[in-house]
Order: sequence, then structure tokens, then C-alpha cells
Amino acid sequence: MIRTRIRKAQKLLELQRGLQRIEEAKIAGVRSRQAELATLQEDLVTALNADEGPQGLLVVAIVRRLKNLGEEATRLGEELERRYETLRAHASRAKVAERRSRAYEEQHARDRAKKELLDVIDQIIGPGNARLP
Repeated sequence: MIRTRIRKAQKLLELQRGLQRIEEAKIAGVRSRQAELATLQEDLVTALNADEGPQGLLVVAIVRRLKNLGEEATRLGEELERRYETLRAHASRAKVAERRSRAYEEQHARDRAKKELLDVIDQIIGPGNARLP
């Protein structure tokens, strides 16, 4: 029965670690997109500040694009915060699953040691060695 608990706890631990890795990959994707947005914003601002920069309608389009990039950056920041919260939750659950798995393994080791000790005691005492005073 304890072996079943150990297997289940280990499966749960593997699952939580897998979820944690998936969330870490998602966070990396969001951070990558944030870096892309920052580069795009920098390029557009540099284009606007150039001596012979864009004029007329092109300036309006660039400003609109900068505004949209800023809004997307804000959304990505909020998403990143949510993903960090999810990652912390997965990490916490993985830690709990790890402790539970370790506790089951330790209990199994104690039970096995207790059984071995009882076997040794039975061998020493044996059925023929029991005497009543």
C-alpha cells in the first residue's frame, strides 16, 4: 500500500515539475516578446528623432504604432505577472509533492527496517528457543 502511495506521489511530483517547466517556457516567451517590443519602440523613436525623419501622415502612423506597442507592452507586463504567480503556485505544489514523496519513502524505509528487525528477532528466539521459567 505504501508503495502505491510512493508511486502516486512521484507521479504527482513529476506532473508538478512538468507544469513548472511549461510555465517557465511561457514566461521566457513573454519576456522575449517584451524585448522585441522594446527594440521596435526604440527603432520608431529613433526614426522620429532623426534630422530628416518622417513627415506628415507618416509621423501620425508612427505615433499610433508606438501607442499600440505601449499598450501591448502593458498587457505583456500584466500577463508576465500572472504567469509568475502561476509559476510560484506550481513551484509550491511541487515542493509539497516532493515532501510528501520523501515522507512516504522514509515511512517505507522505516517499515522495512522494522520488518527486518522483527525477522532477526524471530530467528534469534526461534520456535525451539522459547522457554518458560
